[in-house]
Amino acid sequence: AGSASAAIPPEIAAATAEVRAGRTPVYVSVNGNVVGVMEMEDQVRPDAAETIARLQKRNMRTVLLSGDRQETAESVGISLGIALEDIFGDVRPEGKAALIQRLQSEGRSVAMVGDGINDAAALAQADVGIAMAGGVGAASEVASIVLLGDKLPQVVDSIELSKATFDKIKQNLGWAFAYNFVGIPIAAGALLPFTGLALTPSVAGGLMGFSSLGVMANSLLLQLTSRKLSKGLPDYEIKSSDEER
Repeated sequence: AGSASAAIPPEIAAATAEVRAGRTPVYVSVNGNVVGVMEMEDQVRPDAAETIARLQKRNMRTVLLSGDRQETAESVGISLGIALEDIFGDVRPEGKAALIQRLQSEGRSVAMVGDGINDAAALAQADVGIAMAGGVGAASEVASIVLLGDKLPQVVDSIELSKATFDKIKQNLGWAFAYNFVGIPIAAGALLPFTGLALTPSVAGGLMGFSSLGVMANSLLLQLTSRKLSKGLPDYEIKSSDEER
């Protein structure tokens, strides 16, 4: 049992001062008296450093928000390759959301990755909330993307797949506009006075079907993107805006 008002004996205070960086001291009290102190340390995911490096390679700023004390957050963040000025400890849940809002006010687009109930407010505030499937349900409920594989590299995979999807959308729109720009005038008989060429309705309809097949085939090429990802297409769930709100 713990007591916020219990006095800390000198020997326990001295032991607390010796707690190594990266660990959080937790006091133990019995009947209102502090009798000891424990050191607790979060286990960093083995793929965390790799994920941070991949994000930074894509010129993305990485920021660590932690409820642990500043010393602990700095120890973990520096070991992952995060800049010291981008490491924030002793941050309460509402503080995480406020920091994201501040970054957004600077014109930045913010993605938040979290798995706990303390991350729910920040996930909801971010432009894109990414929840780990191994976390609590509250985080998954407000997130835009849920990584069902519960693997950090899938954060980068989902970003890569999103960019590839938007590229395909642009390609398909460009193909459709170009195809219609050329095809519609020909179907209307624009070449008939000069070449005697005209398209019958059946031929025009067939060419429109060919255009749709081309767009569909180009979209299916997204499957090739999976070979560039860490482990194939990422297992994730994207929620619609109606579900998200």
